[in-house]
Amino acid sequence: MAKPLYTPDEYDDLTKEVKKKGHLYKVSYQQEKKKKKAATAKSVFPKVLKVHCHKKDDCDRFAKMIGKRLSPETLEFEFKQSSKKNKNAAWIDERSNEVRFSKKERLAEKNQHRRETDLWTNTVSHQNDGYQHWQTFEITIPTFDDYLEFQVRINHTLSLTASYFTVEKPVSKVRYGWKSEWENHNPLYPIYIVSKGRADSRLTAKALDEMNVPYRVVIEPQDYAAYSCFFNDEQILILPFSNHGKGPGVARNWCKYHAKSEGYSRFWTMDDNIKFFARLHKQRKFKLLDGGMLRVIEEFVDRFKNVPLAGLQYRFFPAEKSPQPPFILNTRIYSCQLMSTEEKYVYRGRYNEDTIISLDVLKDGNCTMDFNIALIEKEATQKLGGGNTEEFYAGEGTLPKSLMLKVVYPEDTKLSEIFSRDHHSVNYKKYYVNEPSYIDGYDPEDNRAETDLFRFKKVRI
Repeated sequence: MAKPLYTPDEYDDLTKEVKKKGHLYKVSYQQEKKKKKAATAKSVFPKVLKVHCHKKDDCDRFAKMIGKRLSPETLEFEFKQSSKKNKNAAWIDERSNEVRFSKKERLAEKNQHRRETDLWTNTVSHQNDGYQHWQTFEITIPTFDDYLEFQVRINHTLSLTASYFTVEKPVSKVRYGWKSEWENHNPLYPIYIVSKGRADSRLTAKALDEMNVPYRVVIEPQDYAAYSCFFNDEQILILPFSNHGKGPGVARNWCKYHAKSEGYSRFWTMDDNIKFFARLHKQRKFKLLDGGMLRVIEEFVDRFKNVPLAGLQYRFFPAEKSPQPPFILNTRIYSCQLMSTEEKYVYRGRYNEDTIISLDVLKDGNCTMDFNIALIEKEATQKLGGGNTEEFYAGEGTLPKSLMLKVVYPEDTKLSEIFSRDHHSVNYKKYYVNEPSYIDGYDPEDNRAETDLFRFKKVRI
């Protein structure tokens, strides 16, 4: 069993604060929810949604998703739940393929020139200028039930406020990946996969195994027998506690002190439901075939003295055919985090420990970096058994999770209901002004011996 570097008794699960103030926000939210429920359905529907396609293949893919024959004459139509899927669904058009932006138009495109792009120097190349929409459909969706059926058919979750959807080729059908062209390309900082009750799935471990990236699985004592069937003892770290009910932040803090005891200044902590890693580059998302991009991110983050927290964006957020910078400054970091081992920041909260620590960092005037150059594809929250699904959400629902964040950061958090689930939104815009600062004496020439080697090759898989 691992050393007691950190224990649940040291962890602030914030439940006392919620007991003191939570009921006030809860009552106010529930009253507001009742008032808005009927009004929202009336105001949102019928809903008009735009669907963007960047080439013929995307149009054909969309037609088959919804089961409808489409053409340039059917760019506006109504979608209903009762609409039967046409077996001969397709896009019928004899025109030429997609039209790309000219160089001049690229430079003028909104969001393309950002300070993140200016900071991204002396490292691997990143280009994602975007394409024009070759075809846009305007779809009227009469009711909420129709909207749910539409999402089922496109296999994508959309919020009630979503105004558009961009069709992309599924990564599972992509036949190319990115491979590092230099030796010693694995990350230097240790990777910890915090897992509970999911020895049967092991999604993140499988993804890292495919990339030949070393890691350790952090588990509670009662899970050892199950996990030892799939991992050797060098890959397993057994926590000196179990079933404490304070949330995954306790284990994450233990990982921090474990990494620090081994002499590391940073460490990776990953959720156990990551299916694969991908790179966004030149308007495409291709799988990463090794750990080289994780090392690229480590080297970049280490240039700055006030970036204690960084991570990888979810694959579905940045549209591949839209302009995207290499990373986004000063927002939340979820699921795959590169964290400093400095004492100042520790996880706290029974729920939302990742959001809370992101806000802790930003509130102090420091920075976070959410990378678009490397993305993660995750299994949907609460879809897998084990983890928080069994310990919290199955019995408690999601309101306590959102309520805790509202209590800790009331000015930044808004409670809301999305698809009959209590949820929350956080406003990070005011923190975008936080400026990353280079470490004292930083000179890019000092890192040339490594950064000049940062090259990736696209290979067929």
